[in-house]
Formats: sequence, C-alpha cells, structure tokens
Amino acid sequence: MSPAPDRPPDHDRVAATAPRGPNAARRQATRLKILGAAVTCLSQAGYAQTSTVRVAEMAGVARGSLLHQFPTRVDLILAVADHAARAQGEFIRKGLAKAPAGRERFIASVDVTWAAFQRPESRALLEILVATRHDPELAARISDFAERFEAGVARGAHRFAEASGLRDDLGEAAAERRLILFALRGLAVEAQLGGSADPEAVLALLRRRRAEFHDSHRAGVDL
Repeated sequence: MSPAPDRPPDHDRVAATAPRGPNAARRQATRLKILGAAVTCLSQAGYAQTSTVRVAEMAGVARGSLLHQFPTRVDLILAVADHAARAQGEFIRKGLAKAPAGRERFIASVDVTWAAFQRPESRALLEILVATRHDPELAARISDFAERFEAGVARGAHRFAEASGLRDDLGEAAAERRLILFALRGLAVEAQLGGSADPEAVLALLRRRRAEFHDSHRAGVDL
C-alpha cells in the first residue's frame, strides 16, 4: 500500500477478486463504484448509517446489483476494508517516492502517513475497526483482514528498514512502525473529534523518533 516502501500492510498483495468472462469490465466498474460510495458513506456518515440501501443509492446502482456482488452488509464492509487498505497503501507509496531514498525518506514516512490518515479511506477503515466492538458478525469475520494487515505491517517495516540501509536483526522495525502508526491514528481521532491540540508538535516528535531509530540502526552500528 518501489523498494520496500513503509506502509501499514502489504496492500498490493491483498488482491481484489476481479470478475472474469462476459461483462467482466462492467461488473468490475460497478464493484469499484460501490466500494467508492461505501468509503464515502463510512467516512461521512459513520458505520451505523452505512447500509446497503444507502450505498447503492450513493453509487447510483440498483440494490440488486450491489447484493449480487456483496450478498450481506458485512460482505460489503469486509471488501471495503481491503479496498481502503490498498488505497491507503498506494497513497503512502506514491508519497514516499517523492522523498530522496535513505534517511530522508525514512523520516518523511511520518508526514506521508499522517497525510494518508486525513483521507476518506483511512477514516472509513477506522470506522470499520471501531465497529467490531458493537457488531458481533463483523468482529467474528474480520480476523483474516486483521491478520493480513498486521503481517503486512511487519513485512513492510522490515523491507523499508533494509531498503533504508538499516539493520533489523532484532525485528525492531515492526515495533517502531507500530508505535508511529498508533500515535498518528490517535492524533487523527483527536482531530476528527475537534481536538484543539496542534498536531505539528506531535509530528515533530515522531520525526525525531524516526531519525533516532534510523541513526541507531544503520548498518555497521552496533545494536
């Protein structure tokens, strides 16, 4: 979600199920319209207000067309989680590619990820994750997505560290990446709730944290 970019999961490896056969392109276009509308609905109205009826109306498709691809609301939500994660990962990859490789790119991942967390896809994903507390069916079925997400964090962090010229013998890159993600996600939630704190102070601290991690884990430096 290039040379081992820093991203939460391996979004590009969570392959969408592309329909084949006659009218495949039309079905895929309809699918993307539905997923895009669901992202918007989750981001703007929240999980409780995101129904198959409302999403179909927003997408401009018949509800039967939606149910043909996503038979239940939870089927739709799980597909949105994958879709939003891939979109978030792609945004981060493109943002990182603009920064010079090495130390500067490693530190820039703080700001790129923060920018990603302002997007509808990230807000939709947060709505889904929070909703698992109140929706037993979603909670029971989201484990596969969560496992892929967490495994992707570890793989992406390890590859990004190595591509940045760092040693990760102890696997600390994944833990450090999670620390950054948790801090940024909390900051994003506070911003959505109308918090008055200036995010720049937190971002500056996280940049320093990344710089310190980079400098202490460079190849040739004793861990």
